[in-house]
Amino acid sequence: MGQPLSPESASQRLATLTSWNADWSGLRVVVVGLDDVGFSIVDTLVELGADVEVIPVAATPQLRELATVVGASVQLGVPEETGLDAVHAPELLVVSPRVRRDHPALRAAGDRGVPIWSDAELAWRVRDKTGTPARWLTMSGGSATTQVAYLLASMLREAGLRAVPAGGAGVPILDAIRDPSGFDVLAVELSSRQLHWADPRALEAIAPEASLSLDAVADSSGWHDDETAHRAALAKVYENTRVACVYNLGELATRDAVEDAEVQEGARAIGFGLGIPGPSDVGVVEGILVDRAFLDERRSHALELATTEDLAASGLETRDAFRDVLAAAALARAAGVEPRAVRDGILRRVR
Repeated sequence: MGQPLSPESASQRLATLTSWNADWSGLRVVVVGLDDVGFSIVDTLVELGADVEVIPVAATPQLRELATVVGASVQLGVPEETGLDAVHAPELLVVSPRVRRDHPALRAAGDRGVPIWSDAELAWRVRDKTGTPARWLTMSGGSATTQVAYLLASMLREAGLRAVPAGGAGVPILDAIRDPSGFDVLAVELSSRQLHWADPRALEAIAPEASLSLDAVADSSGWHDDETAHRAALAKVYENTRVACVYNLGELATRDAVEDAEVQEGARAIGFGLGIPGPSDVGVVEGILVDRAFLDERRSHALELATTEDLAASGLETRDAFRDVLAAAALARAAGVEPRAVRDGILRRVR
């Protein structure tokens, strides 16, 4: 892999890697974790021309073989005990979100000042692979965001946009980025583990068009140090948002996260909830889901998006399902989707 660069030189080089077309050749990268997301990281970096070594945490024999076939070097030691001493001096670590935070390689990277990225940060930098980058609508807040992502993608498609849920239970973000057909919009589900590694002040930090924190859910896995750290990670979803930060009116912590976030000039805070909406909210009035956020006359008028009968026809009768639909609708409206496409997206969603 050649001679290691000084930390300063390595940092300077990483600062130039803000496009698929940048010079990634020979960059020494260690990928930690070899599940489906980990393999998408490996495959992408090899295609970019980086020198890739893999610490295959949670790898199946098939994925180990595939990583070798595409051109990565896979460590053969006991994965859970492999630190950086087993690999050449890396300039960068990229980690799968399923790898525990106290893995020896990640601890060693922190001690040595080696940058750590998630797959999302890598994807953001190379999002121009197929030409014009897709717009990103991002969301965090537990497993329920998966339904929000699928509902949102359905609404976007009904608006005539090429869209796909990515991250979470969708396709790996890097696979969506590299899809030859390209997409107009990605509905990106980000876990607190991915957001933990994100540096919102970095030169090429993720800057979504609109963002959502669905719930300030508890960390049942114990991955974070404590609940404060977990909520701080979830809140990073709002950083650098360009158009709208969507928050849950029933979860004050999500509103607080919006207020604390550093967003781009002009970004608005948009609430959603099951009650009568205020002038910058999406809510419910007499069985009708309405938008009072994305219209000029929002202080005196509201736009009908769908009815409770529409939700029932799509199997979305529960209180949580109502919440998810409102969250997806707010993101869709922030992206310019017309009310009719919101309704059609609900009725034609893929279950």
